[in-house]
Amino acid sequence: MGQTPPFADPPLTVAAALNQAYAHWQAGQAAPAEQLCLRVLGAVRDQPDARHLLGLIALAYGRLDLAADHLRAACRSPHAPAAYHSNLAEVLRRQGLLDEAQEAARRAVALDPQQAEGWNNLGIILQEQRQLEASLQCLRRVAALLPDSPQAHNNLGNTCKQLGDNAQALEHYRRALALDPDYAQALANLSVALFDEGRSDEALTAIRRAIDIDPLMPQAHEHLARIEQAGQGRATVSEAQAREHQSIHQEAQALLIAMRHAEAEALLRGALAAGEDTPLLWRLLAQAIRPLGKVGEARAILERVVRAMPGDAEARFDLAELLLLEGDFEAGWREYRWRYHMAHTVMRGRPVQKPRWDGQPIVGKTLLIHDEQGYGDTFQFLQLVAWARQRSGARVILEVNAQCHALAERSGGFDVIIREGDIPPAFDVHCELMSLPLALGLRLTDLPARTAYLRADPVRVARWRARLAALPRPWVGLVWAGRPDHPNDAQRSLALSDLAPLAQAGITFISLQKGEAAAQADAPPEGLLLAPVSQDIQDFDDTAALISLLDVLVSVDSAPAHLAGALGCPVWVLLPFAPDWRWLQQRTDTPWYPSMRLFRQPRPHAWGPVLQDVAAALRLLPT
Repeated sequence: MGQTPPFADPPLTVAAALNQAYAHWQAGQAAPAEQLCLRVLGAVRDQPDARHLLGLIALAYGRLDLAADHLRAACRSPHAPAAYHSNLAEVLRRQGLLDEAQEAARRAVALDPQQAEGWNNLGIILQEQRQLEASLQCLRRVAALLPDSPQAHNNLGNTCKQLGDNAQALEHYRRALALDPDYAQALANLSVALFDEGRSDEALTAIRRAIDIDPLMPQAHEHLARIEQAGQGRATVSEAQAREHQSIHQEAQALLIAMRHAEAEALLRGALAAGEDTPLLWRLLAQAIRPLGKVGEARAILERVVRAMPGDAEARFDLAELLLLEGDFEAGWREYRWRYHMAHTVMRGRPVQKPRWDGQPIVGKTLLIHDEQGYGDTFQFLQLVAWARQRSGARVILEVNAQCHALAERSGGFDVIIREGDIPPAFDVHCELMSLPLALGLRLTDLPARTAYLRADPVRVARWRARLAALPRPWVGLVWAGRPDHPNDAQRSLALSDLAPLAQAGITFISLQKGEAAAQADAPPEGLLLAPVSQDIQDFDDTAALISLLDVLVSVDSAPAHLAGALGCPVWVLLPFAPDWRWLQQRTDTPWYPSMRLFRQPRPHAWGPVLQDVAAALRLLPT
């Protein structure tokens, strides 16, 4: 590709912009990759490489119409390589546009007859068009080009299955598994073929193994349900039956949104008792009773829902949180993988173009660990990075958001640290921070993995010590509200006025509150001596320095609370009756942070007893 006019801000040629875009995409950084591609299109209309990458990004997030538009435009170029036509064929196949998909796949194999992917896509398209003999020929060609490809034999098995040759299908699935014993899709297909031969016990073993390897395969869970139900003589529960009760569903949803959980429970129990037995209503009942403290029953209900509707990502995520809340880490971390498969979270996922680390040693390789979700999550799970480095034997690149970067940089446990959005050095595998527990097989008894693993900046500490020197001690930090857009914020956050019971002579309270709620510090409750310094807190380094000087931080469930725990500083956390999963149940301590003490509501919305207990504890602070 020849040189084109440079971009402004910063200056880039088309070639450089595309190289950066593809590097971002390999690292799963979809937003900067997309922005660079759009800049290219602003300079060169329908530039095929930019269009192709935009198509891949759209495909990764399930936006098939947009992906098809971009890939069609890329393939209109006379210089479009075979891979572009092959990728277009795959998108069109997923849309059900099989004739157009076949045309695109045939263009791909005509351009490059040695490209296995094109023949593979053509074979699968022909399979779905019921042109099975032609499909078989294509997929045999793939196996000839890639004789050690488990995917090739799995796909051949699928075509043989549709041709009615179950024995040949079983042979191909077994060949795929001989090449890759952990190939979950081949195990699932093997299970179907075994079940169709009446070999239910073998089918059950295979499908359970498939789910053990990849719990995010809804079809595998559905097949497991069929096997179990066949053994019990029960029919499956259809989604059509669930939709018949939409009006009750909507009414219950409205009550849940209004946090009228007891009324929602009564409505749903009445409907279920009347015979309106659907998984959707059971799932809503679990959502209604969990905030009321009925955790064990909610778990049992969600396990029932998941058996009936294995592809219900919302139910699986709700189940994950309950399992973790109960301390069942082994099952909980597995279900937690569904967190980016819900309709409202899918766009938050990060489609890194390298495999996810599974916890096995990878000496000589490079592992990219990247943060996700909120700041508190970053502070909490940074303690696992050094363990991952030790377990993997890999060179570790740690990527964190800019706000946590300085603190993370001082924590160690990695080889290279970069800011979110920076193109990382070359890497072989990746892992999200909150997928490390699954990879590491984290158990409660493993915690804490590290203590006081974050350190405040000594320069900032000295600056704040001088700033606070004239204030009488003890110094008690306050954070009374979390992020307003957090799903459970209405349950966890308070107003400063609610903290009036904490006021007592001789204590200096120091506001670390940020955001809109920080303005409440201008009018503290009577008797509560408050130093409103939060307007001078510029970043988490300032917050960390302040926390390190306090006698104790009193906080709702918030990022500063996690930061205090990660620093190893005294922190008391005020928890709602139905807390986040990480705080477990009943405990006044947490295995994540030895320096943390938990104060829990004894019943829903009952902050009074919590504040009374905190006030009593404050009276015991040394002066």
